[in-house]
Amino acid sequence: MTGAGWPRMFRFLYLNHRLIYGEGMTPKRMWRLASYGIALVLGGLACWQGVTPALSGDGRFWMRAGGDLAQNLAGHLAFQQGGWTWPALVSTQLFWPEGLNIALTDSNPLISLIAKVAVAPLMGEPTNLFGVWIALCVVLQPVAAAYAANALAPKANGSRVLLIATAAAAFSLLWPAWLSRLGHINLIGHFCLLMALGLSARAVANRRPVPVGPTVGLLTAAILIHPYLFVFSAALLAAPLLRADIQGRHARLKEASRLLMSVGCAALLHRLLGGSSGGADRGFGHYSMNLLSPIFPQRSGIFGASLPVIDATGGQYEGFNYLGAGGLLVVAVALALGWGRGWRGWYPLLGVLGCLTFLALTPRIYAGTLLVLPLPAWPWDQVFGIVRASGRAFWAVAYALVFGAIGFLGVRLPVVLSAPLFGLAIAIQAMDTTPLLNEARGILAEGEAHLPPLPVLPPGLHLFRTAPPCPAPGVAASIIDRSRLAAVRAGAALTDIRSARSPVWFNCETGLSDALETPLQAGETRLFLPPASRVLRQEALGVEAMCRSQGEAVLCARRLDVQGAQIPSGEALPTLTDELAALLATGWQADTDGTAWSEGPRATLLFRTDAAAIRLHLSGIGRRVGEPRPAVFRVNNGPPVPLTLPDLSEQDVVLNVPQPRDRNIVRIVIDLYRPIDPRARNLMAPVRRAGVQLRSVSAVSP
Repeated sequence: MTGAGWPRMFRFLYLNHRLIYGEGMTPKRMWRLASYGIALVLGGLACWQGVTPALSGDGRFWMRAGGDLAQNLAGHLAFQQGGWTWPALVSTQLFWPEGLNIALTDSNPLISLIAKVAVAPLMGEPTNLFGVWIALCVVLQPVAAAYAANALAPKANGSRVLLIATAAAAFSLLWPAWLSRLGHINLIGHFCLLMALGLSARAVANRRPVPVGPTVGLLTAAILIHPYLFVFSAALLAAPLLRADIQGRHARLKEASRLLMSVGCAALLHRLLGGSSGGADRGFGHYSMNLLSPIFPQRSGIFGASLPVIDATGGQYEGFNYLGAGGLLVVAVALALGWGRGWRGWYPLLGVLGCLTFLALTPRIYAGTLLVLPLPAWPWDQVFGIVRASGRAFWAVAYALVFGAIGFLGVRLPVVLSAPLFGLAIAIQAMDTTPLLNEARGILAEGEAHLPPLPVLPPGLHLFRTAPPCPAPGVAASIIDRSRLAAVRAGAALTDIRSARSPVWFNCETGLSDALETPLQAGETRLFLPPASRVLRQEALGVEAMCRSQGEAVLCARRLDVQGAQIPSGEALPTLTDELAALLATGWQADTDGTAWSEGPRATLLFRTDAAAIRLHLSGIGRRVGEPRPAVFRVNNGPPVPLTLPDLSEQDVVLNVPQPRDRNIVRIVIDLYRPIDPRARNLMAPVRRAGVQLRSVSAVSP
C-alpha cells in the first residue's frame, strides 16, 4: 500500500503536513491514522453501550451515589457553588469557613474548573460534568492504547500497524484493572498513562528526547486529574534519560532539565491553584500489589466469577492487576517465540517499569498469603509514603507487557497467523472480563444497590455538620457521605467532608466533639448517628435547639421542619463542683484511681460555672522519656493557648474564661499532636492513644 492508494481526501489533508519529529505523511503514518480512527470507533461503541445512562449527570448512577462517588460529586458541585478564591481550587463550601482544595476530595480539578468557568455560568446552577468525563475516558482509552502500541512496535509496517493498534485498542476496553475502576471518577483516566507510555517508548525507540510541548500538556492534565496519574506518567517519561547513546554529561543534563521543567511546570501550577500538594499518609505497604495478582485469575468469567481479589494485607485490592486470560495468552506466546531476546533496545524503559513494579510490591512482598520478602517499613514509607496506594504503580507495567507482546507478535508472525491469534486472545479476554463488564454496566445504569435510607433534610438548609462515629462503619459512612451530597445539592455549605488528606487542623475526633458540644448556628442542621446520638445533650447545642429522630439518625437545628419523633433532651450539663468523671465530654477514659486519660488527638471538658478562670491539674505524656508534650488549649471561642507540658510531671494550667459566655457554659478543648500508646512507655493506662493524664479541675479564686 502506497500513499497513492489512499483516498484523495487523506492526501489533500495530510500529505504536506509535517508531524511530530518532522516526519511527513508516509504510508506507515496513514496506517497509524487509520488505526486511530478504528480505535475511536471502538471507544464510541463502548461508550454508547455502557456509559449512556450516566452521560447526562442526573441518572440513577448519580442519584444513588455512595462512598467515594458521593464524596467526589459533593466536591465537584460545591466548588461550582461558591465564588472564586485564591488558591483557585479551594472551595469555602467545604470545611466552611476555612475551605478545602477539591483535589483532596478527588473531585477532578480539571473537569471541575471547566464546569465552574464555562458551564455553571451558562446553566445558572452547578452542573455535573462527570458523566461527560466518564464518556471521554472510555473514548480515549482505546485511542491512547493504539498510540502506545504503535510506539512499542516501531518496526511494524503496512497492515501490521493497523492490526497491532486495533488489537491493543480492543484489549484496553477489556482491561480488568480499568474496568474495576469505572466507578472512580479520576482513576479511570488511564489514557494519561497510555499516552505517557507511548511518548516514552517512541523516544526510546527513536533515540530522541521526549518533546517538551506534549509532555507539559500531558503532565499538567494528569496532575489536575489525579496525582497518582501524574507520578506514574512522570516516571515513564524519565525512561529516555537512561539511554546509553546519550553522549556527554552536558547532553544528559540538557535532557534531564527538559523533563524537570515539564514536571516542575505541572507541579507548580497545581501548587499555585490548590495551595497544597497533599503529603504522605499512612497506608504505604498496606495498599500494595500481591506478587500473584497479574497472573492468578480473579473475578474471572472463565475460571470463576466468585474468585476474589488476592489480598494478603486487607488493602491489596488497590493492587488488583490481573492481566486477563487473553492478555496472559499473548504474553505467553510472545515469550515462547523469543520476545525476551529482543529487549536489549528497551533497557531504559524496562528499568523504569522494573522500578514501578518494585514500588507496587513493597515493602512486604506477598505471593498469595506467603510472605516472600519482609522488608522493613522504614525508610520506604518515608520516601514513598505519598504514594500510599502503591499497588496502582503496576498499571503502566501491565499495559507495557501486553501491548509490547502484541507488538512483537504482530511483527514476528505473518498477518495470517497473528490476526487469528489476536482475535482468539480478544475473545478469551472478553469472556474472562464478563463479570467486570456486567458489573460496570450495571453500576453506571442503576447506581449502588442496597443503600440505606437517608434522613430527610429540612428546607432552608445553609450549613450542614455531621457527628460521625470514629471510625465510621460501612452503613454509617454511607449515610454520612450521601447526606453531605444531599446537603450540597440543596445549596448548603459543609463544615466537614471525608477527604484523601484531611487538613492538619481537622480529624474525626475534632468534628465529633464540635458537633456534640458547640451551639447551633442560624440555618445549620446537624446529623447525629450512633453512638453520638446516644450521648447527645441538647443543652450544649443552645436554647433554640430542636432535635428529631428518623430511624437511628437524629437531626438537630434551630428550626426543624421535618417529620420525626422528638428525642429526650439528654442529661443536664454538670457543674464544676461535680466529680471529675462528670466533667469529661469527649476523648477521655476514666482510670480506677480517679484520674482520666486523654484518648486520641482531642479531649474536651464541658460544664457550667461562673468562675472567671479554670485550673487543670494534669501531667503530660511525652513520646519518649523526658520529651515534653506539646498541647493546644482553648476555652469556648477564645484564642488557642499553646503550651508545653513536662513529661510525666504534674503541673497546674490556668485558663481564663473569655466573655461573654452563653448560660455560664464552659468548654475546654485540648488538642494533642501525635498521641502515643502508653504501653510504649510501660505505663498502665486504659487507653491506646494518650497525651495527658488529668487529675482535677477547679475554679481559680478571684
